Order: sequence, then structure tokens, then C-alpha cells
Amino acid sequence: MGHQHFIIATFWDVITGKIILILATILALTAVDYDHLARTIQVEAAKGTMDEYCVAVSVLNRVRSPYYPNTVASVVYAPGQYEGFTKWRPVANPAIVNRLKSEEGKQNLLKAYSIIGDRTDFKGQSQLRHRVASEDPMCHNKGNFYHYHWQT
Repeated sequence: MGHQHFIIATFWDVITGKIILILATILALTAVDYDHLARTIQVEAAKGTMDEYCVAVSVLNRVRSPYYPNTVASVVYAPGQYEGFTKWRPVANPAIVNRLKSEEGKQNLLKAYSIIGDRTDFKGQSQLRHRVASEDPMCHNKGNFYHYHWQT
């Protein structure tokens, strides 16, 4: 199955100066996809913050990118991609799954996209010294900072 895309909003990216069409898979997510997103959030995001939605959006950005696999499971379980999965294999927290699936959750995913744009990668708190604040947005001060796959 190829990448599935839906245009659901547009944003002006102040960093690149380009209009971005959100080509999201939010509408096409399955119950299993939400489960994998919840697992990723549990091991990669600042708990109970907007960073949870930004981690989810970065995963979805990878799903729709030609540089990564085209399913949520293939992205989150790709070797060496998410440090949390090398340490733990969490069971999805049903509360996180339900938050993601809710209307408020979908709106938070859109809000997260307005913050990180098409960025597919992130680094955690231990790497803050490498953050370029004008280029690498954060969704919460205790969370990750987000960048494009081609940035080092």
C-alpha cells in the first residue's frame, strides 16, 4: 500500500517561507496505528504535554515522507530510530490512545503540526546544547526539539 494523503489545512512556515499543505494520514489511522503512536509517545515524549502530540506528528510526517517506511508500525519499529524502543517495549496506554482518537486529540495533532511543520526528527533534553532555537521548535520546555531529517 502506498502513502495515503489528505489535505486538511495549510500553514505558512516562517522558517522556510513556504506555504505548507498538511498532507496528513490522521483521517486514515487505524486502531493499530493509534496503538503504535501511543507506545511511541510513552517512551519518547514529555508526559502530559503538547510534546506528546508533536512526537505523534513527527511519526506521521515520516509515514508520509518518501525517505521513511509508509506505515506507522514500520516507522516506529525501524531499527535504531527511536531510542525508547531499544530500552522498552511498552504496552499502549489506553488513555493515550483515547486522547489521540478524540476530536480534541485530532485538533491537538493539527496544532502540533502548526508548531513542527514537516519535521520528522527530534532530539531530547540531553541534546539541547545542539538546538538552534530559530530553526528547531519545541512543543514544551521539558520535551524534545524538532528538526528535519537532513539536519545534523
